[in-house]
Amino acid sequence: MKKLFDRLFGSLAFKIGFAIVIVETIFLGLFGGYYIQYFGAEIDRRTAEQISAPGRLIQEEQLKISIISDKVQLRRLLGPHVIDAMAVGFDGTIYHSMDSALIGNNISDLENFPSRWFGSDIVEPQLFTVHDASGRQMVSITPLFSLNATQPFMFVYFKVSTVGLEESQQRMQSVLLIGSVMCLILTSGLIFLLMQQTVLRRMTSMAQFVSDIQFGKIGARLRPASRDEIGSLERGLNAMAESLERRTSQHQIAQDALRDSEERFRDFTLSSADWYWEMGPDLRITFASYKFYQLIEELHGSPQGQRFDTLGLTARDHESWGVLMSRLESHLAFQNFEFSWQGKDREIHFGRINGVPVFDLDGVFKGYRGTGSDVTAQHQATEEQHALQRQLATSQKLEAVGQMAGGVAHEFNNCLAGILSFAEVARARIDDPARVEEYISHIISLGERATSVADQLLMFSRRKVEQPTVVQVNDAVLEMEKLLTTLLEHRIELEIWTCETPLYTRVDPTQLSACILNLAINARDAMPNGGDLQISCSYETIPPEDQRDPLDEITYPDCTPGDYVVITVQDTGTGIPDEILDHIFEPFYSTKEPGKGTGLGLSIVHNWVEESNGCIDVETVEGEGTTFSIYLPRCEPGTVTAQPIDTISYHPGNGERVLIVDDEPSLRTTAQIILQDAGFNAICAENADAALKILAEQKDGEKIDVILSDVVMSGLSGPQLAIEALRQYPHLSIVFMSGYPARTRQEMEKMLGEYIFVKKPFRPAQLQKAIHEAMVQKTERRRDRDLQDH
Repeated sequence: MKKLFDRLFGSLAFKIGFAIVIVETIFLGLFGGYYIQYFGAEIDRRTAEQISAPGRLIQEEQLKISIISDKVQLRRLLGPHVIDAMAVGFDGTIYHSMDSALIGNNISDLENFPSRWFGSDIVEPQLFTVHDASGRQMVSITPLFSLNATQPFMFVYFKVSTVGLEESQQRMQSVLLIGSVMCLILTSGLIFLLMQQTVLRRMTSMAQFVSDIQFGKIGARLRPASRDEIGSLERGLNAMAESLERRTSQHQIAQDALRDSEERFRDFTLSSADWYWEMGPDLRITFASYKFYQLIEELHGSPQGQRFDTLGLTARDHESWGVLMSRLESHLAFQNFEFSWQGKDREIHFGRINGVPVFDLDGVFKGYRGTGSDVTAQHQATEEQHALQRQLATSQKLEAVGQMAGGVAHEFNNCLAGILSFAEVARARIDDPARVEEYISHIISLGERATSVADQLLMFSRRKVEQPTVVQVNDAVLEMEKLLTTLLEHRIELEIWTCETPLYTRVDPTQLSACILNLAINARDAMPNGGDLQISCSYETIPPEDQRDPLDEITYPDCTPGDYVVITVQDTGTGIPDEILDHIFEPFYSTKEPGKGTGLGLSIVHNWVEESNGCIDVETVEGEGTTFSIYLPRCEPGTVTAQPIDTISYHPGNGERVLIVDDEPSLRTTAQIILQDAGFNAICAENADAALKILAEQKDGEKIDVILSDVVMSGLSGPQLAIEALRQYPHLSIVFMSGYPARTRQEMEKMLGEYIFVKKPFRPAQLQKAIHEAMVQKTERRRDRDLQDH
């Protein structure tokens, strides 16, 4: 029963019907009350007029005063409820009355008669309502005046009972009340039926539709019956359901992709040597990859819900934890935070973690994500290095080497950034061959620049052999525009101004480009908030000192007199303070933060300019900018020769089978493509074990001719693979490839003696030549064996 009442009182139909009844009850109540009051007042008014009418008619002489003594006529005039009627003189004498016994008497003799109503001051008709035991009565007193008199000579008195009138009024009120109730019921029913047909039925359908959607029936649809507001709502709900169906499908696809991504991420975290972790906005760890979890659990229980400073780790120094927690609480990124711990083997291990803050689209801090790695081997290597430094007393040189390596890494990072950017853009524009060719040209240029980084270091140590040629400076600077635009950040505006007159100088073009590039990078670093970088070309003649005018305000650079090509690099950066201006060309002098500069850039530029018989001039204003002017000797135009991209001739193959062994998939694929395009039959193996398996499965007529192997690989190294392969298959030729040629060659010479080597990164022609030399070596070795047999 309770459920029935709950459903009844909770239904929309009951609420609408109840609201209609309440509203109509209030409305009809106000309306009926008003009209009952109005009708009652109107009856009273008309009764008063009816009672006052005889007196007024007698005063106007339209009715005889003797009618007061005629009961029949008087009741016709005033109705059956008339109680009393008199004509009273000025002195209170009753001249006419319904009760003939009262004629001639004085009103003062009458018992309980209000004689005060008849006074000389009554000049207007009076109407009174009185109450007695018989009920409510109305009394009318009308004064009668003679012509031009100011005082009445007689009063006409009428008294009528209102009992009948009140009964009539009550009957009228009952009829009005019953009619109102019937009207209320009928109107409410009609309105409810109309609401039921036009609103409630359709609302019920929409409620069922929403219920279907809620329980997963997203294919349900409504049938709009009209174009009113509810029809618009029904069409809107249908559109919502269609959108929900599409979004559900997309969400399912996204869920599948997310599941695949999570599985992929889990596989990566399980197989990676690094650690991965996450923490929430309360700076407590919410996720740790298996290796990080395993590391922390053996120290201090589960890392879940812990902060970094409670994990049982030992910071590198006493203040490190405070600095790290300060950065975490400030929501700043951190890098290379190092710590140590004692493992189960009682050995001290070292780790390093990095982290970046995570924010949502509204900028609300969500926590951190980061990585970590075991750097115990690096620490051990560092300790060994420090021991060696102490033994050899060469700490200063090793520090310089470390700074130099940082500079090389910085240059390589710049090159790699450009290569990756152009590669991504080329992939996005794969359908535009012209643009792809342009981007590939930039990639090759950046690769050549990376190769030239080592040449810069050799030049600084006076070990590089220069290859000077006549260079058109305007063209050389313009050719660098795209490269500089790529390396400079968008906040820096680059402008290049060339001279209308062709300018020629005899220098190494690679070193000229490196010189301009170093100055541009320094200018970029001097403008952290953006600015303008202008590179201009001009020419200038420096006269001998004895030919200069002492009054001339021109300041000449410290150069040998003669004609010069001037390359100016001007920025709007922070400028150079006066106290360090004299040290900027010193090797390893840097004002940048540790790890962001080596101090070799300007030193290399200065040395190269001096070796080119030129000079460099600096003008700076602290806070406004710096201008570097490079003066190079001007020469006559000659044959401008470009450095060939590849001077090695093409060596095609003839179906020779080459086994490529490298644990780097991209290098295997690249080498395979190069050799197959050249006509070789290339086969790939990811490690030495796979290569030996391929060799064991080779058949007659499909034997491997050459093994192209990386030197350093997981498992068996390249030399170990070569020894094992040559022991079983003496006819093979071996070609090694590595990115560490000096150290690798010394080690392999001890193991293998003569061998063929190609340095990474290699050009296609270089690789083809190496394979060609291996085939020649194989032919010569076979010929030697044949001669020995004979």
